[in-house]
Amino acid sequence: MYLNSLFLIISLSFGLISVSFADNTDIDPELLKPSTKQAKEKNPNRWFETSEQRNRFPLNRGISGMDYDEQDLFTIGRSFFKVPWVAAPSATTARDGLGPLFSANTCASCHDSRRFGRIKDKEGHINRALTFKLVALSKPYHFGETYAAQYTDPVYGGQISINGNSGALFEATPKVDFEYTTEILADGTKVILKKPIPSLDELNYGALAPQTHISLRMSPMLAGLGLVEALTDEQILANADPDDLNNDGISGRVNWVYHPYSHKKMVGRFSLKAQTATLAMQTADAAIHDMGLINRFFPKETCTPTQVECLNAPVGLPSPEGSLDLPDLRLKGIAFYVGHLKAPKKRQKEKYKKGYDIFKSLNCIACHKENWTTPSGIDFSPFSDFLVHDMGEGLADKRNEFNVAGSEWRTAPLWGLGIKLRGKLSLLHDGRATSVTQAVLWHSGEAQQAKEAFKALPKAQREELIKFLENL
Repeated sequence: MYLNSLFLIISLSFGLISVSFADNTDIDPELLKPSTKQAKEKNPNRWFETSEQRNRFPLNRGISGMDYDEQDLFTIGRSFFKVPWVAAPSATTARDGLGPLFSANTCASCHDSRRFGRIKDKEGHINRALTFKLVALSKPYHFGETYAAQYTDPVYGGQISINGNSGALFEATPKVDFEYTTEILADGTKVILKKPIPSLDELNYGALAPQTHISLRMSPMLAGLGLVEALTDEQILANADPDDLNNDGISGRVNWVYHPYSHKKMVGRFSLKAQTATLAMQTADAAIHDMGLINRFFPKETCTPTQVECLNAPVGLPSPEGSLDLPDLRLKGIAFYVGHLKAPKKRQKEKYKKGYDIFKSLNCIACHKENWTTPSGIDFSPFSDFLVHDMGEGLADKRNEFNVAGSEWRTAPLWGLGIKLRGKLSLLHDGRATSVTQAVLWHSGEAQQAKEAFKALPKAQREELIKFLENL
């Protein structure tokens, strides 16, 4: 089996082999299930980083104790996550199919710890990890498979592609300016807040429709996602209180999302608006919209009728692979890889007890739920309820996602926050905040009361709270 794993590594790196399901076969049933086993976990610690790893991003460290088949699948997923895809047709048939409209040629391009979380690089160029989503504001929403057609721009679709190949021109060049405001805390401290204002240059297919709005989304850190996927729907639903029946001012609710293959409603738990329910679904969505890779869940390119060159772009030669750029095995492999990366290690609260107590007294814990236990018995602390909440107009992006409004966002997990801040990476959905204080001051809506309490804290207590958060 070790030789088999070694052969997989060599073969996938050079594109020598190609193993997958054809698109006219039944879907791999594993793609419709969580990637994480539900059997009782004998060694929960294998899912978490070690003390030596705690200050580094867990972006390529798989959990320990995988069996041989799991190691092979993890290797397949890691390869297709990291190694660049190319345009079709190509001699490298295992990796062709990129584009014709795309923003990146690898998953790692957007989920690199040195890149995601910053709006611009040192040279002032827009970070590739920042996507420009589009939404047509005037259209009503109806749940169903026509979701994408309901909200997208008629020419540019739902997301701007900054690259093109096979004769298709890239869609536009993104730009970001900033609007600045100042918040004053109770002790007189002034905090400057910046709001990114997106725009587009070099629109190669004409102007955006008058009703189209641009929404910025920053690629997330990938850590501990397999534990989140392992939670049951009932566990997440148990914390929902959409009508605020307990009168605490918090009305978290589930985003019921539409599965593009099974056509069923599912409990959303991933992404900024909890708009995807499984890691396979999230992987498939990123593959088509970021890299132009058609797959079982999204079997058509994102070309619109106006984009003739995109529609007429060549495809790969017929093969046992079928016509999917990302067949089931590769899709399953990437989802498995992402779901088996280690989670941030739980910190010792005793060391930062003062800050933790303040965190609870401000009722931050109402949304940033600390502790969860998977059905297999793994305790973990993501500090999120995985529900969506109204965060006010300051953070609103006007883009609905299924039954979630533009001002609603999934509670951002706080684990790994200290790692991000030490890496000087930005926070919030569009990277507008560069500190804990800035991020808190952007909270409004259901979090308005907690924000006002934060602003009123004496400096010493505020610093204790920040110290706690910076060490999660």
